[in-house]
Amino acid sequence: MLKIRNFLVIIHLLIVFSFSNQIPTILVSFDGMRYDYLEKTSTPNFDTLIKSGVKAESLIPIFPSLTFPNHYTIATGTYAGRHHITGNQYFSKIFGEQYSMYNRKTVEDPKFYKGEPIWVTAEKQGVKTASYFWVGSEAAINGIHPSIYKKYDGKVPFETRVDSVISWLLLPKEIRPKLLMLYFSEPDKSGHIYGPDSKEVINAIKQSDLMLGRLITGLKTNKIIANVVVVSDHGMRKISKDRVIILDDYLPSISQLIVYGEGPLMQLDSPTIDISKYLNNIPNLSVYRKEEIPLRYNFSNQNTGDYLVVADPGWLLFTEELFNKTTMLNIHGMHGWDPLDKKMHGFFIANGPSIKKNTTINSFENIYINGLISKLIGITPYSSEFYDDGAIINPEIINSILLSK
Repeated sequence: MLKIRNFLVIIHLLIVFSFSNQIPTILVSFDGMRYDYLEKTSTPNFDTLIKSGVKAESLIPIFPSLTFPNHYTIATGTYAGRHHITGNQYFSKIFGEQYSMYNRKTVEDPKFYKGEPIWVTAEKQGVKTASYFWVGSEAAINGIHPSIYKKYDGKVPFETRVDSVISWLLLPKEIRPKLLMLYFSEPDKSGHIYGPDSKEVINAIKQSDLMLGRLITGLKTNKIIANVVVVSDHGMRKISKDRVIILDDYLPSISQLIVYGEGPLMQLDSPTIDISKYLNNIPNLSVYRKEEIPLRYNFSNQNTGDYLVVADPGWLLFTEELFNKTTMLNIHGMHGWDPLDKKMHGFFIANGPSIKKNTTINSFENIYINGLISKLIGITPYSSEFYDDGAIINPEIINSILLSK
């Protein structure tokens, strides 16, 4: 009798494991959803997930706290210095050309992307994936796209994106994705244009809640059981024309420099002169020689400038030439500063049959999401334990979120 009972227990566990291993995971990003935005207005659908799931105090971005670097970090589990997407735009000294989120040619060119995004890892292990506008998924990295992916088109209605994800989960089993990644450009867009404390941002938060509700309803209506992980890439700060630094006021030889970037940070190449003495005492600015860039930034690689210049949170940095051309001062919100500034933090929520219930955890870095998703979909991560550009895995974070098997 004992042997029969043990046999039945084993069979039950195998069935449970097999079932849980088939549960899809949906990773949703609401761009620019600051960690405290849900406190600004009523968000019943976010609240529902939180009450029966896991919420982090905040999600800590990598440096710089910009959209492309952080979405690609979430995908790869690596810092910008490793995966090389160090900005929404950056100059690649390796290839002698500019990468830009606005240039479809570079966005789709795999040579710019280092590390291994989770959809590549999954597809290599026979697990199908789908991406609706996730950074990097339009490039055949290591020769691999997600099984389903879309080329970015910001005009596609948010409702269409949600409905597509539900339809992908209703595909025949043999072609159905197990990991689905879904991107929304709000409330980031409204935060930039109107500022983080605007009524427009509140409306964007409400719209985000409606989209999450549409996803939840779609899952329930179609009797789809899924793990849902909801994140954002960074937060937002109010900016002002009163908090601007013009480098020309401190650097008489600015015309001899090669300048990359503007706003919260800038890189400088100084091929002929030492500019250290001019940079050390500029108010509201931190200046680092390449070899002195803080290790916690995990930023340096072959493309890094001779100097990294980082404005204090809320301050913006320009040359006079860039200042006269910029449109940045026509908007009211920005991000990109040091992740130690909590206003740069995003948010994290997880809910589903594999997720703990009614649990709040401490803030954690978004590099650890790759390992979490790998665990949820049952793949072996492309880990930094074995690869220099691999994902950094944090079992403690994973175990604080997932139910014990």
